[in-house]
Amino acid sequence: MENDVKMVPALCTQCGGRVEVDANSDEAKCPYCGMSFLVQKAINNYNVKYATIEHADNVNIDMGGAVKEVLDFAGTQLNESRKEWREIRKEHNEEFKESSAKSMKMFMIMMPCMFAFAVIAFIILRLTGSIDDTDEQAADSGSSISAYVENGCLYTDVTGAVGTDWKYLDFDSMGTVLMDETNDMDDYHSCVSGAEDTEGVRYVVLAAYEEDNADSNDDPLYYSVTRVVVENTDIVEASEPVIVDSLSEYNYE
Repeated sequence: MENDVKMVPALCTQCGGRVEVDANSDEAKCPYCGMSFLVQKAINNYNVKYATIEHADNVNIDMGGAVKEVLDFAGTQLNESRKEWREIRKEHNEEFKESSAKSMKMFMIMMPCMFAFAVIAFIILRLTGSIDDTDEQAADSGSSISAYVENGCLYTDVTGAVGTDWKYLDFDSMGTVLMDETNDMDDYHSCVSGAEDTEGVRYVVLAAYEEDNADSNDDPLYYSVTRVVVENTDIVEASEPVIVDSLSEYNYE
């Protein structure tokens, strides 16, 4: 009967000692620590510890579960990253829209204010005489008027006088006389000195007419008035020419 007992190696589940047990028994006792243990569990411990793979090419390792877990984890992380990016982009878009709305609101508030300021400034300049329609008319014609004193005379040059003819007005010039005058196609030049027995402040007046109408009875388009100071018939000082629509508009001293 004893010859039928099949002893197999095992490991004590308590101390790990190697023992031989009857595979047909349910329990055994460790000769090292005296602890009783389940035979099948001790056999399994031994097989796990000392098991060897004799034919590795016949072993199939199922990695599908591990790979799937890795891919699932990576996919989860990617989805979370995309979600976070969408949230950040959404916040940026909302901030941009809010900023654009504030800028547009500020622009809509400032535009009427700027327009009103421009209108007020224009009215003030018109009332103070800083803007003159006649000056604009002279500028639109392309004319440029300059005057300077030299050798006791006032020299006045009008350049770019397209579409206009210029003429010195003797009567209105109040104590100054024309010494020289040329009226080319697009330019006008004159030289004026003080009249005899003339002293003090006088005025040199030029008139602009429509082209070819300088000798007619038509009213001038506008006037150029230059204030001069005369000493012993010599002009010694002159102001910048002032363009006026009517001589009555000039501020004579």
